[in-house]
Amino acid sequence: MQHFFRFFLIAVISLSVFATAACSHNENYLSNGETKLKAGDNKEAIAIFTKAIKNKPKLPSSDLAKAYLDRGIAKRALGKSEAAKQDFRKAVNIDPKPVNAEAYRIRGLAKSALGDARGAKSDFSVAASLGDRTARKLMKNNNS
Repeated sequence: MQHFFRFFLIAVISLSVFATAACSHNENYLSNGETKLKAGDNKEAIAIFTKAIKNKPKLPSSDLAKAYLDRGIAKRALGKSEAAKQDFRKAVNIDPKPVNAEAYRIRGLAKSALGDARGAKSDFSVAASLGDRTARKLMKNNNS
């Protein structure tokens, strides 16, 4: 019986380590993609975000929505407006009931990119009420 519990414990620990490594790998994709996006290397950013999206079972919905949003921003920068809109729509639809301020802010950014100013303002308002300072700034900019 003791042997069984040791085996079970080793299996649980192994699964935990692999799951943590998979999440870390996806976080690297997202941060590397954001770095490329900020540097203006939009083609490389698109490739990286696409890899992250393909690993979607391992991504939380808010991270997946962010990957679509950022990929859409990179596509729009390359003049691929329709492809960008598709990514923005996916970002909005992935997280229909966001659970944290960042997710509301991300969805608000996607709605704003689609021209839904009222929906964006609503999401920014919720994010701001949850303590997101960036969303507060976005609300102020949206009111201008």
